[in-house]
Amino acid sequence: MDINHFMKIQNAYGTKNRREKELAKINNEMSKHFEDTYDTVDILLNGIPTQLMIIKDTDNNTFKKKIKSVHGDKFNLGDYVKWNNQTWLITLVDVDERTWNRGYMYLCTVPLRWQNSEGKIIERYVYADDFTKYSNGVTGNYTVTIGDNQYGLTVPIDEETKKLKRDMRFVIDLDDMDEPDVYKLTNRKTKLNDNQYMGRGGTMILTMSLNAFDNSVDKQVVLNNGEKVWICNYRDCLSSLTPSPSDETTILSKLEIKCPNLEIKPTGYPKKITAALYEVDTGLDVKTANYEWIVDTKISDYISYTADNDILKISLSKQYDECDDEIIITCTDTKTKQSNSIILTTKGVF
Repeated sequence: MDINHFMKIQNAYGTKNRREKELAKINNEMSKHFEDTYDTVDILLNGIPTQLMIIKDTDNNTFKKKIKSVHGDKFNLGDYVKWNNQTWLITLVDVDERTWNRGYMYLCTVPLRWQNSEGKIIERYVYADDFTKYSNGVTGNYTVTIGDNQYGLTVPIDEETKKLKRDMRFVIDLDDMDEPDVYKLTNRKTKLNDNQYMGRGGTMILTMSLNAFDNSVDKQVVLNNGEKVWICNYRDCLSSLTPSPSDETTILSKLEIKCPNLEIKPTGYPKKITAALYEVDTGLDVKTANYEWIVDTKISDYISYTADNDILKISLSKQYDECDDEIIITCTDTKTKQSNSIILTTKGVF
């Protein structure tokens, strides 16, 4: 018998040793019987028909599914799965690909839409998590815990999402609302789940903080499919997308945050941070500014702070014994909507 012919029909041609031959034989057998299992279903992977084994997770979280595919059908981080009339995002991939391809996918519940620099409306379905437990805010002389002001959105890393920047605004609400809730991008984590260096995709986490609807720039537009959606800071594509200097909106004021340094230590003593809104033309302070502060961190149990209009005092408890955590501080003038942010990093006492 021709051994090369035998190896080819077993999909083992080109293997180097007995272990690789056995793996090739196992993968061939699993591929033959993959669709015989109860959990194997037909899906669309990035629009392409294929099959996945979709398994209920042991923690009974209906927003999360364990997935498997045969050895030859890889999936990557950030891939979209269309199944059961729903859109799912692959957020975890086991890169051990000797037999099954394994991973997890999460149910997308939020369509995130924005207008890119070319005037095109971009849409990405995202998995949304409630970041309220990490969020606190202060307004005026009072410390306020804000109960509904933050989302954490998991999005695929691609050429459009790479361009998303802090302070961009998005509608996250029902499309038929007269004045929908608007959120601002206040943080982006791009390297927590990035396998692009090995060609296996990536996802990033965007923190969205409650902002304010502005009917002068936030518009409801009609997509090509006839659907009406809200787009923040919408520009009419019939006009020039690159306006001449005389057509550009003049920025009358700018908000700055001043801080001695961007480190905070667990001493229990308050660190003073100030905000100043000034006129761009004259450099003079705007005395009528009304400042609102938001502090965003996962170590809120160790943080104390108070605000008195343009001054925020923040301290880190002596009980805190970690380092290199981030504290995002955002200040907004409620009248002009001008805002700015800084990031403090926790350090040791010495």
